[in-house]
Amino acid sequence: MSTKFDFIEDLEKNYDRHPIVCYYCGKPLSFKKFYKQYDAQKKFCSKKCKNSYIEETNDVLKTDEEFSSQTEKAIYAFLTLQYPQFVIKHNLKDVYPPYEIDMCVEFTDPIFIEYNGVLHYTRKKKGALKRVVQKRQLNDKIKKDELCQNRQLKLVRLWSEVGIYSKPVLFNEVLKKLKEEIDIIIRNNIIGGKCIEIVVDKNEEIHRYAEDFRN
Repeated sequence: MSTKFDFIEDLEKNYDRHPIVCYYCGKPLSFKKFYKQYDAQKKFCSKKCKNSYIEETNDVLKTDEEFSSQTEKAIYAFLTLQYPQFVIKHNLKDVYPPYEIDMCVEFTDPIFIEYNGVLHYTRKKKGALKRVVQKRQLNDKIKKDELCQNRQLKLVRLWSEVGIYSKPVLFNEVLKKLKEEIDIIIRNNIIGGKCIEIVVDKNEEIHRYAEDFRN
């Protein structure tokens, strides 16, 4: 992979010891192909094997759970590596329909994770794009109110005004901050709703904000 993060290097070392084989032909997958299909239950070494499997079995492989960005995929992979004792889910559509929640760490009470990139900021955006961003911001507020206030659950939101995926040093630091917040919630078993905001501003500085909710 051209973009290197600390956790991906660890993941690759683990993979070299226990490689995955193609679901159709049994050939070991390269790490690049494994990571590209990271969240897929059935992984293939090539499109030919994938298509042959579909033709022979009529299996309709799921495509509606793909990540919306490489950043979200990297966060998901990071969480699965850091918390192998917990189930990590993504693209949750059944928590609060019709809204979608990016990720969830299935602790005693679920810890929800949201990544909000540049398309959640209205700065310098005009016309139709500005309205799209404003709609996303409204959805962000609705989800936070429902999860944290109404259901008294935990939500950690990562906001970034810059493309952190293209900045490995910054992204590594952000992921460490994310893990610190999740660890605190797990270790202290915090009562009540809580929203943690990890914000990367346009100057690439990281800020933390916290809001508690009590019924």
